[in-house]
Amino acid sequence: MRRALRRILTWKFVFYDLLLPALRALGPAWGDRILGLLGRGALALQPGRRARLRAALRRASAALDADWSIAATWPMLAANSARFLARDYPLDCQPDDRVLARFDVRGYPRLKAAMAGGRGAILVGSHLGAHIAGVHWLYRRGVPVRLLVQRPRHVSRELNRRFDAGGPHPQAELFLRRDLSPSVAVERILRARAVLRDGLAIYLNGDIPWTGPNTCPGRLLGRPQRLLAIWTELAVLTHAPVFLVFCTHAPRGRYALEFEPLGCLRAGEEDLAIADYLRQLEVRIANSPANAVAHLVWPCYEPRPPAASPAPRRLRPGRPGRRKAVSLASRSP
Repeated sequence: MRRALRRILTWKFVFYDLLLPALRALGPAWGDRILGLLGRGALALQPGRRARLRAALRRASAALDADWSIAATWPMLAANSARFLARDYPLDCQPDDRVLARFDVRGYPRLKAAMAGGRGAILVGSHLGAHIAGVHWLYRRGVPVRLLVQRPRHVSRELNRRFDAGGPHPQAELFLRRDLSPSVAVERILRARAVLRDGLAIYLNGDIPWTGPNTCPGRLLGRPQRLLAIWTELAVLTHAPVFLVFCTHAPRGRYALEFEPLGCLRAGEEDLAIADYLRQLEVRIANSPANAVAHLVWPCYEPRPPAASPAPRRLRPGRPGRRKAVSLASRSP
């Protein structure tokens, strides 16, 4: 009983289980408008939030040499923070034609042609804008895709149903976790290779800061990062074509979805591919900074404070050490 009561009193229960279904019933335009108002209104509940948004925008503007108006952009960034949290809930419980009609899609014919002959493809997404809604579109459009990511939380019932579905290459056996053992991690990679060889697409995120193996150096918003680069290794191993995927919020509850072909990678081109991906991600951030909620406010993307240099060790006066005492004794008359 106490556990159930604690769950009801959390903001996540109110937001995902009560508010978002109600907003969905109002229709795309009204639901999206109210989400934007909620994002701005939340500033009153978070002291210092406005200053942090402005500071993040100033840092990113300097890194990208962008001419944003900070005064005009930070309210839009605040509004999009609620849309970002809503993930793909606004698309749930609706027929495919209504969901697909809310997306303005560019570049999909090239992906469709690449996969037409039973050839797999590697889709490299990011945490920009409406990235979960972009994954929702892939399923609704009928693209045979599997995700090689951590299982997203707080997503629609439609996506959860797809995640739990059986059949060839079940999605549940491809999700990643940070605490995977080396043997299980290798198994995931082998499964992903089998998915590509069977003509399906594999979706990964390319902007995940990571430490350890399977990483490549990169630079995002002026800061050096080591990023998880499994997608480059899969591309070299399988010769599957690579497409970058960007999905952003558009006015009135719509979405803009892009598929940008990167081509096939050869061994030795991994770092160049990472640089190209980050360059194109930064172009989208420069064009629509309000969609860069994750890249501007998540701690993993924030600049790290410089490491404090250790204080000099102060030697206590007193008896010299044994080695020094021997040296002094050898010089005494």
